[in-house]
Amino acid sequence: MDKKTKMKTDVVIVGSGPGGATVARELSSKGKSVIILEWGKDNPPARGIISDPFRFFGGLNNRNKSFLETSTEPVMTMLRCVTTGGSTMAYGGVSWDPPLDKFKKYGIDLSEAVKEIKEEITIKTLTDDQMGPAAKLISNSALELGIEWNKIDRFFQDPEKFEHESYLFGDKTGARWDARMWVMDAVNNGATLLNETFCEEAIVDGDKAIGIIATDKKKRKFEITADIVVVAAGGIGSPLILKKSGINDAGNSFFNDPYVLAIGYAEKELSGKEVTRQAGVLLDDGISLGDMAIPAQVYQQLVLTQAKAGKILKRNKALSIVVEIADDISGSIDSDSKIIKPLSTEDVEKLEKGKAMASRILENAGAKDIWFTNLGGVHPGGTCKIGEIVDSNLKTRIDRLYVADASVIPESLAIPPVLTILALAKRLAKDLQNNKFF
Repeated sequence: MDKKTKMKTDVVIVGSGPGGATVARELSSKGKSVIILEWGKDNPPARGIISDPFRFFGGLNNRNKSFLETSTEPVMTMLRCVTTGGSTMAYGGVSWDPPLDKFKKYGIDLSEAVKEIKEEITIKTLTDDQMGPAAKLISNSALELGIEWNKIDRFFQDPEKFEHESYLFGDKTGARWDARMWVMDAVNNGATLLNETFCEEAIVDGDKAIGIIATDKKKRKFEITADIVVVAAGGIGSPLILKKSGINDAGNSFFNDPYVLAIGYAEKELSGKEVTRQAGVLLDDGISLGDMAIPAQVYQQLVLTQAKAGKILKRNKALSIVVEIADDISGSIDSDSKIIKPLSTEDVEKLEKGKAMASRILENAGAKDIWFTNLGGVHPGGTCKIGEIVDSNLKTRIDRLYVADASVIPESLAIPPVLTILALAKRLAKDLQNNKFF
């Protein structure tokens, strides 16, 4: 039998994204002992003169941890960050309120948790002066067409430090809020952060979770016993842990908010910088559109991989719109990490409707030569959904084993889920404080 390093704590949390960070911060602030496991390295956003985005995605040698593809047609590429703070380390900082009525159907009231989050994090739109020229053109065009195109909220740590092109792939200015900040709050409260440590499974004694088994980068085994186990490894990681822990139907549902980018070109170069999703719209039928600033390295990859090399020098003329849909929760993830995600007829119809609307907006803005990128997926979730794998308190059928990330969201929302995850995790942390587990 392998020798294990044994540790004991009140709460062990697997994952350091917005869900795990929130629970860790809340419970450590109340004097609970907390251990946080993170598969990736700790990568503070401000590092060096030139930003290296790959450090958030497992590094060049471990990209397979972050760059994922569905195994069914159409193939959709998905990215996830593997680092302290999770995917908030490379996101655009977009904050979208959760649909409260949808969660009430599942016996969950998030209103108070959302209110509390907004008291702790600065959430606001950009000012008119901060709007980039491409976003303004797109916004004006949509409004001319009678489309309700509104400014979108963003997460800020210090709004005065905001700079457009530093916002994606690691904000070195300190303007943007990310979940790593709350992880560090927890560490300052006394929590222990174990980086490059992978959770294998929960330890289950009868019908109760009593800890986890983990392995670090040197293949050393850890046995961490705890009163409470919170799995927050994301829409893809969490169901795999639950499967290994005996909850075999975890991962039997899956959504990933399929999206395409519509790209057209203005006659003249657009002077000024942009940040993604400054404004947009969410339609009642689950189609979301917004302006989409494409970082230079991403734009180059898109045009080269999609046989558009002749456009590689035209990025400064590009007008881009993201078309994202709320897809059917019809996919799955098997125990070998195989991601199965077909598109339904309704999914395809939504995408085509969104693409047609994006084309109209770009054409009305004066864009020419419009094309669409290949299909991608973003915001994977629904794999440990409320009502099936977890109850309204986010507890699994195994006592003292909880889940707090996008995997519990019961249906695709077609919106960035960070505020939703924060609110769910805040609510869970309060419930755990009020119960006499410790």
